[in-house]
Amino acid sequence: MEPFDAEGLRLRLVLGKYRVTERTSVHFKVALGGSTTMTVPLMEGMDVREGDILTLYTEVPYARPKSTPVQ
Repeated sequence: MEPFDAEGLRLRLVLGKYRVTERTSVHFKVALGGSTTMTVPLMEGMDVREGDILTLYTEVPYARPKSTPVQ
């Protein structure tokens, strides 16, 4: 069995699921909470509609844990 190589591995952190509240020909808006919204430009081929629930996430590189000295 080959050793596990974490080089290039990324962890996906889900920040939440949010509803699309408005869609025009050039952008859509996502309700983040209260009166806070995020406007996202539409790109060709995006199939986003009002009422869709989208997942907002980020990715971070995986850092191999450092070994700790034995005491």
